[in-house]
Amino acid sequence: MAGDPEPEDRPVHGALRRLMQPTLGAGLLALAFALIGLLTMLLRAVDTAVYRPDDLWLTALVLLASLPIALMRRWPLGALIVVMAAVVAQAVAGYAPVWVGVWAAGAALFVTAAFDSGRNLVLGGLAAAAGLVALYLGVRGDLDWANMAITWAAYSFTWTIGVIVRVYRSVAARAETRAELFSADREARAREAVANERVRLARELHDSVGHALNVIVLHAGGAQRVLETKPTLAREALESIETAGRQALGDIERMLGILRGPGQEESFQAQAGVGQLDDLLGRVREAGLPVELRVVGTPRELPSSLGLSVYRIVQEALTNALKHAGKARSVVTMTWADDRLEIEVVDDGRGPAAPPSAGGGRGLVGIRERVLLYGGELLVGPRPGGGFGVWASLPYGTIKAAPAPPAASEETHGGEDTT
Repeated sequence: MAGDPEPEDRPVHGALRRLMQPTLGAGLLALAFALIGLLTMLLRAVDTAVYRPDDLWLTALVLLASLPIALMRRWPLGALIVVMAAVVAQAVAGYAPVWVGVWAAGAALFVTAAFDSGRNLVLGGLAAAAGLVALYLGVRGDLDWANMAITWAAYSFTWTIGVIVRVYRSVAARAETRAELFSADREARAREAVANERVRLARELHDSVGHALNVIVLHAGGAQRVLETKPTLAREALESIETAGRQALGDIERMLGILRGPGQEESFQAQAGVGQLDDLLGRVREAGLPVELRVVGTPRELPSSLGLSVYRIVQEALTNALKHAGKARSVVTMTWADDRLEIEVVDDGRGPAAPPSAGGGRGLVGIRERVLLYGGELLVGPRPGGGFGVWASLPYGTIKAAPAPPAASEETHGGEDTT
């Protein structure tokens, strides 16, 4: 097939992909440092009047100052400490410096700053600084201040570049998480809109088919009564039955064609509920909004529909805070009372946003509809001390009839709503 690599090229491509893997790349770099260090020992002439002659101990120290680099992607700080300790040991033992160990320590310092934890980021910088000071204090002969300044500047530059890479990776990961959260919110809204439309179609199907069945039953009874005495009327009744039956079949086929849409199998999967709130809060934290969950009272098992509504209310309130609160913190409080569940989502953000624009979203409207569906209460608006709050109270009782949607959109962080 045109464009496919030749069979003999495929092993080469596979080898290149393996070389790009972090662990294998670190191993090859460690091997290169070790070979450079050993060649340096073989090719140099040591002034034995100042330094200790090269021997097997130095060979072991050179290998110890290079081979741990192979593990720097798994244990960056550990590799840095071992390599730097081997370099300092060479100087303290009186050997002439083998600078390849300093280079290897610089590579481990970069990986520590860029990929390790925040605590190890600081510890790595301190370990590298302490190692350089110990190295130059332990070197025999006159202290080369220029070489020390250059090495110190190189290490500082390497550590700074590692921190920049670390910050960039953190920002990119947070932006990706935020985009995924918004995408999941949009998909949930779309699924809810489709579900609401299917409920409406199912209601219409029930009404139309129920009407047709009533017509059929009435005409069938009348035809049976006059079948012997008035066959003409019986025939008209049968024609009416046929017409009503055809209309009912047409309505069934048309509406079931809509109801049997893509994703029908999703109805058999577990729906979101109170048990998934921890995962939701984790995604919100990754998107940049610190949020805390507080539980008051003893949680109880909720019907799946009520649990889904609780999940969606918290999700919408947090998404609203994430969009409009700015740099803020949020607290979700779940109060399990004897007869109802109270949900409170508050933040300490920048307060009311701009007035709702025409054609805005239906986030807070959706919360209100869910609360009214269960005969609950809802309070939404700015908090007296700053920030924004959503408070909902949902009784554990039966579901009420769905209310008509309000005329205006209310999905703004500063829009007030009281039900």
